[in-house]
Amino acid sequence: MINHANVQNADYFKTYLTLIMDHRELSLQEAIDFMMTTYFYNNIELYGEKPKEQFELAIQQLIRQ
Repeated sequence: MINHANVQNADYFKTYLTLIMDHRELSLQEAIDFMMTTYFYNNIELYGEKPKEQFELAIQQLIRQ
């Protein structure tokens, strides 16, 4: 179970997305979709603005890699 009590930073989300991509053999977009469904329950603002910003930052950093 994921603990959502603390605001996760971009590094956390980058690691999470990378693990999903590696383990499930998904593209970045597929991993994002998976996380949107399973972590954010299809509501990017579910845990507030900070997690949303950090998740989006992580995506941008992964795109630039």
